Amino acid sequence: MDNNKNCKVKEKNHGLISVIFVYTIWGIQSLYWRIFQGIPLIQLLAHRIIWSVVLLIALIIYTRKLKELINVFMIKQRIYYIIMCSILIGSNWLLNIYAPYSNQVIEASLGHYITPIMVICLGVFILKENIKLYEILGLVTALIGVAIITISFGRLPLIAILLVLTFAIYTFLKKIMDIDSIIGITAETIILSPFALIYLTYMEFIGEGVLFKSSFQDILLLISTGIFTAIPLVLFTYGVKHVNLSKIGFIQYYAPTLSLIIGIFIFKESFTRIHLISFSFIWVAVLIVLLYPFFKKLKRTFQKEKNI
Repeated sequence: MDNNKNCKVKEKNHGLISVIFVYTIWGIQSLYWRIFQGIPLIQLLAHRIIWSVVLLIALIIYTRKLKELINVFMIKQRIYYIIMCSILIGSNWLLNIYAPYSNQVIEASLGHYITPIMVICLGVFILKENIKLYEILGLVTALIGVAIITISFGRLPLIAILLVLTFAIYTFLKKIMDIDSIIGITAETIILSPFALIYLTYMEFIGEGVLFKSSFQDILLLISTGIFTAIPLVLFTYGVKHVNLSKIGFIQYYAPTLSLIIGIFIFKESFTRIHLISFSFIWVAVLIVLLYPFFKKLKRTFQKEKNI
């Protein structure tokens, strides 16, 4: 009995470490993608897809899930969902690479802050999930923050909005698809890989490709894009199984906070008073959504103890 309890505690601890590690990687990804600034954007994305496929298929074979992966492509309805998910995740990867390329890390972090709140919206308005008053308050507060930065700068924060839309809709589709996470991401990258391979082959053929011109060290760096993409997804899948979603809810805001700090203090991007006001509304929205259930639970526990 004690051994089972100790195993569960150990798994929870390992799961928590995995999730924190994943969000750290996602939070500092702008530093990683800056290494590749000499490589054309689309070529970098194509290499990311190809090397991710190689690593994920190797993982599928190792975990003996190849038959399960093949079966996914046998169901017509699932193929449509996988195609949509592949387009969305491919677009999201491109945007995450483009943000540090174009010195828009702060705007990208704005998008990452808003994404979980947008997921709530999709759950409420499409899946007809119940929404509580504090969640409505959080959504309205976040929208005010986005409206302030939009009106002040006279343009939509396009990177932020596209990041929100691609990942929120992707998350929504993954929820209704009900498919193993590793199988899903492998199937999605398989769908994208022929386009990536054709593009890379063509670029090498016309002499504008980077692979055959690269040193051994640079080739290893290109291969690392697959590791950087696939390993966090695998660890995240493991972590989600062993960590409460409420805890993950708190941790997920760690990544955009790291990203924001990097944008301001390392990349020296402009962070104006308007940015501060806008982000303040987003931070308040996040605190409302995250802390209200915590304090409500705390109050309930206190009342129970008082009654005893």
